Amino acid sequence: MPLHTVPLDSPATLGAASSALQQGDVGDQVLLVLPEQADDLASEVRLKVLRRQADALQVQVGLVTRDADIRHFARKARIPTFSSVEKAQKRWRYPKPPASLPPPSLVRPLVIDPPRDVGRDVKAPAIVTVGGATLLDGRTRQRKDRWWLTWLGYLLLIIVVAALIGGVALMVLPQATVTVVPARTQFVSSIELSSQVGIDEPDYLNGVTPARAVQARVDVFGTIATSGLDEAPVGKAAGVVTFINKTNREIQIPQNTIVRTTTGDNVRFRTLTEAATPPGVGQQVTIPIEAVEPGRRGNVPAFTINEIEGPLNVSLRVSNQSPTAGGTVESVAVVTQADKDRLLGQLQEQLQRQAYDQLAAGLEQGEIIPPETVSTYTLAETYDRFAGEQADVLGLQLQLLARGLAVDLNSANALAERSLRESIPFDHFLLEESIRIGQPNFTRFSSESADFTLTASADTLIPITTGQVRSLLICAPLEDAETILLDNLALAVPPEITLEPNWLDRLPCIPTRIVVRVLQSQ
Repeated sequence: MPLHTVPLDSPATLGAASSALQQGDVGDQVLLVLPEQADDLASEVRLKVLRRQADALQVQVGLVTRDADIRHFARKARIPTFSSVEKAQKRWRYPKPPASLPPPSLVRPLVIDPPRDVGRDVKAPAIVTVGGATLLDGRTRQRKDRWWLTWLGYLLLIIVVAALIGGVALMVLPQATVTVVPARTQFVSSIELSSQVGIDEPDYLNGVTPARAVQARVDVFGTIATSGLDEAPVGKAAGVVTFINKTNREIQIPQNTIVRTTTGDNVRFRTLTEAATPPGVGQQVTIPIEAVEPGRRGNVPAFTINEIEGPLNVSLRVSNQSPTAGGTVESVAVVTQADKDRLLGQLQEQLQRQAYDQLAAGLEQGEIIPPETVSTYTLAETYDRFAGEQADVLGLQLQLLARGLAVDLNSANALAERSLRESIPFDHFLLEESIRIGQPNFTRFSSESADFTLTASADTLIPITTGQVRSLLICAPLEDAETILLDNLALAVPPEITLEPNWLDRLPCIPTRIVVRVLQSQ
């Protein structure tokens, strides 16, 4: 019998396989080599259709595939499968098609004698076919013994009876409800840490956390009102002097000729008009004068102005027959050293706050700058007035450089929490929501490190299980149940125990009849 090997293209379908069967003649063997993509043939229904088409063409069909699903469904469709073409050539075994039921005419009828009280016209039971099954007198020709239905009925009956008994027991037997609240215990742990520059990761064993140096440059211009007072000359003294000719000729005296006193501090005056002395020794002329500088020092007594500045001193003499008057002073504001110190202090305080805010703005997540680590350095200090200078306002341009230490508080909190967890006994349960970490208490500072103490606290409780409570209260007298629990368990408040129905004043002896509720204290 010739064997035709037909490889199918990917993806293989039922239509392609049916077309391949046409290549064989009557009685030939057609071996279909399936590709990897042959999901369309992984179906029992399609493979049965393929087998029926092969039977109709009177050819034998086989499949070469390694797909487990196709091999499984092909076995049900009575199509042989092989792992390779060589094995198909050696081990070709073609299953026969399934035997069909014989037609009703081939079944031997069962002849039953009619009852005696019925006429002879009663016929034997007829053989009929309903839904592909051949029946005799309305019943299948072969009936299996369904014994398992009987056992299933017994099992259902037992389950129903047990449920009824359990329901009655639940209604009749007493049940206790016990509510307990475990006591809380607070644990506190303190750890000494050091934040240092140059550390990348926190070190729990050495108590070291990361830190980094930060700096900011700030400047400001500020003013204050001066507080010093001084007398400032305002009005100029005035009077008249007499020039006396020492020669026989006329002497011209120009305006703004300077005359002065010769005793004490020399006070200078100038003439206000131009004049001339008549010729002859002893001839005189009187001219008005005014002090060169304002103030009281221009008020001089009579006969104190007796000196002429310049060449006229050779030809003339001068004298004031009366005192000068009109030189006055008034109080004015002046800059003092105290004003400068006060303005410097105000601006330094303002810049320090501004520098701290600027440093804090550059912090990363979880970092803090202890104010004690911030140092300021004056870069520029320029006043617009000198001490003693007359001024109502003093101004200062100040520039500072601020440096500080940024401490990684997140790392410090993690080490403090670890220290807290290690201090809790193994039989205690830590309440995570109760963990509290305080603020660092700094003790020592430097430009590159800061030492501090960090304290963490949390509440814990000793877990109470349902089994513990039940084992303590099984068959216990109701009046002693509270004392038993308080003596054996750490409770925040006395337990609440209810028993219904209360027939014997004793808790149930069945553990499942004791309902335990464990609440958490606030």
